[in-house]
Amino acid sequence: MSEAPAGTGMGPDEPVGSTRSNHRSRNMIIWGGLALVLVAGVILAGVIPTGDRAGTTTSDPSPTASPTASPSASATVEATIEETVEATVEATVEETACAEGGECQVGDIGPGGGTIIYVDTKGFPCGESLRDECTTLEAGAVSYGQLCSPANNYLEAWGPDMSSGEWQSHLSRNSCLGGLLSSVRASTAGGMSDWFVGSTVEVTTAVEQATLLGIDGLDLWTSDPGSASNRAVSWRATGVWNYNYGTTGLAYVVPMRTF
Repeated sequence: MSEAPAGTGMGPDEPVGSTRSNHRSRNMIIWGGLALVLVAGVILAGVIPTGDRAGTTTSDPSPTASPTASPSASATVEATIEETVEATVEATVEETACAEGGECQVGDIGPGGGTIIYVDTKGFPCGESLRDECTTLEAGAVSYGQLCSPANNYLEAWGPDMSSGEWQSHLSRNSCLGGLLSSVRASTAGGMSDWFVGSTVEVTTAVEQATLLGIDGLDLWTSDPGSASNRAVSWRATGVWNYNYGTTGLAYVVPMRTF
């Protein structure tokens, strides 16, 4: 190993830096630390009011009077930060409603102005192609009429799952015209443009929430074809399913959307 040249203070028989310089550096550090403590004390004395000056204690000249302890600056700051964060979080949770993009529960008003009737946090396929993922089913205000017009009265698809209705309504958009299926798909209620006629699974969910939706005793359309393509599966007010109801008949539809 190479040795440092003589006279540099870095030889093997001479420590790095002199003892004097070590003492001087140590003294400077000590004095610097004391200065910082004094400055901090002055700042805290001005920031944290104590005693009579703060108007929080009453002077007692008697020898039995005991001093009142003041909380440290760090404890005060930590408590203030904690309270502020908790208040902010609570306010955020309370202010963000389902209709504004917050967490939704059954019975809430949804973003489209309808009522939430189903929530599955695990998610399910949705969308016109069933390639999206949703967690929530929203039901809008009912309307009454034919599902399709006599001239274009065929349904093209059937699906067994939650949210199949949007896919089915999309596939039947050109074969079932002039009725509720078309008007629901064209609706922009609540500023949303993704409404559809529900499948049997989705309408079953609406029937289970009939009181919540105010649809007790109503005949309801689905977008599922029945025994023939010009027939639809429909829920009857008598409490049974009809698999042979003509698409040009009359019933109510519950517009739905998923997100």
